[in-house]
Amino acid sequence: MLESGAVMKVTLSGLLGSAALACSGLLMATPAQAITIDPIFSSGCASCGIPGTQVSLTTDPQAAAAVEAADTQIESQFGGSMTTNIVYIGVHAGTNSFLGASESGQTVYSYSDYVTALTADATAHPGNTILKTALAHLSSGNGANDPNALVALNTTDARNLGLGLGVPTRFGPSDQTPEFDANGNFVGPDSVNAVADGVVFLNLDQPLSFTRPIQPVSSGVAYDAETTMEHETDELLGIGGAGSVLNTANVDPTNYAFKDYGVVGDLFGPLDLYRYSAPGVANFDPLGVACTIAICGATSPYFSVDGGATSIDTFNQLFPAIGGDAGDWGLDLTVNCSAGGFGGTGDVQDAFTCNNHSADVKPGTPSFDALEAIGYNAVPEPGIWAMMLIGLGLVGAGLRTSRRRHDTAATLA
Repeated sequence: MLESGAVMKVTLSGLLGSAALACSGLLMATPAQAITIDPIFSSGCASCGIPGTQVSLTTDPQAAAAVEAADTQIESQFGGSMTTNIVYIGVHAGTNSFLGASESGQTVYSYSDYVTALTADATAHPGNTILKTALAHLSSGNGANDPNALVALNTTDARNLGLGLGVPTRFGPSDQTPEFDANGNFVGPDSVNAVADGVVFLNLDQPLSFTRPIQPVSSGVAYDAETTMEHETDELLGIGGAGSVLNTANVDPTNYAFKDYGVVGDLFGPLDLYRYSAPGVANFDPLGVACTIAICGATSPYFSVDGGATSIDTFNQLFPAIGGDAGDWGLDLTVNCSAGGFGGTGDVQDAFTCNNHSADVKPGTPSFDALEAIGYNAVPEPGIWAMMLIGLGLVGAGLRTSRRRHDTAATLA
């Protein structure tokens, strides 16, 4: 939540023809297969427990366009064959309420099964250096060497990693299937009506901007609708609030795994495996006692993929006191919000954001790194594909003269 192959013998002429066909095929094909996010617009979810009056975003074309823009932005960044359906609903909940909210379908796996899936993903995608580094340092993180460790991840991430049947939970066999119907109601993984991985809400009573660049504060708007929808959609993919179980653990630190999931063990979220308070010191503090409002910007537990040596961003350890999600990024008291609001680091997954600020999921941002750390893999940049095509062209030219050369980022919940 966001708070206010085979070896063949060929002739030289055959190689020339193959090179030409390869270049032609790549030029005509889509550069890389991307993940697919399909929005479903609903007029209301009866069982979601969200305050306010729910409406369909199709009645507000600008709001629906913000959803589609957010989905397109995230899709453009990550490759793969995973498809997720997400239900989007508008709500009138007043200006003193939330900005955006989400409810995710989740599934539970043993720590070892989850890490095995991550390792296979890293092997298949050697360019994902974030995941490679994270796996190399898992031994110092939460859940390592714990025979009772379990990981609660979203159904989208489970499907992205190709995980099969997981640990049975109180909701039934836990696997990678959707768990919500087309209205956003939770129906479980075994229901024929389960078509979506979760539901996202946008509070239309907030002063939202539906255009970019976002208007100045003098115009009366404060929040970028597209950024808000990227934040909540990220959580359906498995990071942010959905990446940690600490909000749940704060309610019942000793029994949350069984109470909420019907499983017995030490339960962590995917991002909890990378949660540190110092180099080599994993942090899993559901009470938030390590952080006060006055000093949180300096001492909050942080997201790190190198065993705590480097902080990518701080976590929102203030969630027990002032709200927000423990898996989102925390306050940065050094940030001066010129247009008002709380200060985050400027990333999509900030729990608290400066007013009149826009952000996207893109390389170089903490939200992008977090998605890579849980198994999503970047789509090669257009420049890289251009270099590959040029290289293939040079290969063809070389064959004519000599031999073949081989080149190998209010409250969001």
